[in-house]
Amino acid sequence: MNRSFALVFFIGIITFSQMTFGQNLKNRIQPGRMYNAGDSIYTPRYGFSGVIPQGWVGVLPRETEVFLLNSSTGTFGEIFVFGREKTDLAQLAETWKAGVNISETVTLKATDPKIEGDLLFAHAEAAGNYLPPKNYRAFAATRCGEACITVLAISLEENAELASASVLEFLKTALLSTPREIDPYEGFDWKGFLSGKLLISYEGFIDGKQQTKINLCEDGSFRAAVSKKGIMKDNNPDYKGTMKGQWTVDGKNSEAVLTFTFEKKDLAPFVVNLKFVEEELYANGERHYASQTEKCD
Repeated sequence: MNRSFALVFFIGIITFSQMTFGQNLKNRIQPGRMYNAGDSIYTPRYGFSGVIPQGWVGVLPRETEVFLLNSSTGTFGEIFVFGREKTDLAQLAETWKAGVNISETVTLKATDPKIEGDLLFAHAEAAGNYLPPKNYRAFAATRCGEACITVLAISLEENAELASASVLEFLKTALLSTPREIDPYEGFDWKGFLSGKLLISYEGFIDGKQQTKINLCEDGSFRAAVSKKGIMKDNNPDYKGTMKGQWTVDGKNSEAVLTFTFEKKDLAPFVVNLKFVEEELYANGERHYASQTEKCD
């Protein structure tokens, strides 16, 4: 078995996000997942829990921190949701009236901003060059607890009242709690996750190839089958054919070390570094997947 060999976890019915986030962070916003009207979302960093309003679908695009809602009614409408540190709403209202640059050429200025308790809201008008079409309307709102959530809606004129009403409903019905930073894999059960899994890797060249299959059983045992052809026969030649042994995993939160110890004593243990990154599992730096094995007793 090649020490630098990546292990491939074949994908199965159960996905990582269902197994991990469902256990540790109820309704926490997950990048790339679509949220329909009525779905609950939660961002612990800003202490915000809300419900997707009727007539909208939402998603947190990967590599961004802005949650996006799109109209599902057949007319154009977009709502941008983002968090910010706690601020004074009266001062923020003055900033909005002076204008906020949303691009190098366009400034949004609030018209008659209003404050109701912990909520600031206002219609806005665009000023500058290269403006959006005249029949577009903007509406902004911010609600603050120990942190703030700001929402900006852009819609067609005929859809503007629906968009602004949806923004206010979204913010007014939300629950605000103490912000906190959470590792979604805190206390993650690596042993339970890996037990009963099938691991497969493949490496091929013009002059040779190697395939490795490893079944991880719940009792801590494993069975491996390594097939080599061509020049790969000379690559760690002692690791070949059928092998058995014990596997252990030592993990903390999103990272773990998986170790294989072989029954054949002259074979050195094989170590794999595992890590979850944005719900995706990596083994020795390579993206991998998981499925159940049917080879364990």
